[in-house]
Amino acid sequence: MSKAKRKLKLPNVAPAAVLRVRLEAAWLGPGAALQTAEQLQAGLQAAGQGLKPDLVTSVVLPVYASASPETQARLERVLPEWLARLDGLSALEALVRREQLTAALQTIGLRWLAAGGREVSLIMPSAESTFHSAYALDDSSQAAVSVLWYSNAQRNRARGMQFLIDHNPPWEGAIKDVMLFPNKPPEQLIERYVEMWAERGQAMTPIDAAAAKHKLVLALKQNEAARVRLPKDLVALREPFFAHVLALSDAPGTPPFTVDDFQTLSVSGQSAEEISLFEQTVARRVRMADGKELYIDASIANQGLGDWEDDEIDQ
Repeated sequence: MSKAKRKLKLPNVAPAAVLRVRLEAAWLGPGAALQTAEQLQAGLQAAGQGLKPDLVTSVVLPVYASASPETQARLERVLPEWLARLDGLSALEALVRREQLTAALQTIGLRWLAAGGREVSLIMPSAESTFHSAYALDDSSQAAVSVLWYSNAQRNRARGMQFLIDHNPPWEGAIKDVMLFPNKPPEQLIERYVEMWAERGQAMTPIDAAAAKHKLVLALKQNEAARVRLPKDLVALREPFFAHVLALSDAPGTPPFTVDDFQTLSVSGQSAEEISLFEQTVARRVRMADGKELYIDASIANQGLGDWEDDEIDQ
């Protein structure tokens, strides 16, 4: 009498896990940045075939956020349109409204919704409504700009970013460095990161939201003109930067600055970190009042505004 054949029982793998593995292989691998936007879209189409829009959307967002800037730039050209065809924009809007996304993923989602024609101002508060305050100083050699925003609905916590701008060569007014403030009561952030400049003899002055955005967009344009790549920390902070700085209203004369501009500056130009390392270890170029340039030894040059000190970045 023959033994009954036993059926092989396959493991029950969640569709979301399978989709994530496939997208990570397509978007995070070493060759992802070499694919065209159409190839990336084809991979997405194949991976998400037959799955519900809300499931696909919830997986696409975090995998996209983990991709390289080059891959993200290509995906930005196809994802909003693809989500619209899939009815993924409705699923994405539901995720945003229910606050089921992290702050970074929510910012990406709002950008895709706007690109897909959705009125995001009706979905989430505007940058102006969450704006807390902004401050600036400029000693004609270097400058700093700080922007703070409320980080909770009760408006008793805030975050912020502080930008260092250098007017000397080779920066020529470009953004040199950036710092993200921790999530704390706004009064503590102001005391720690704004009022400290007065202790150094260079007090920051309060400015409005439009003026802060104007200064920073002009600095970004100088990164482009001076062919200096954006600092890696700013590239990593792209989402809060777009949500809480570039989403602010323009002042008169503020030039346009787009997602594509940011992507280009993220990967092109001389490395900001390499320039800063040379200044910190060898010498810094300084332009004098008469227009002449001098090389000043690093031991002397790294005073005043300088670069951020390690103990200032207490996340």
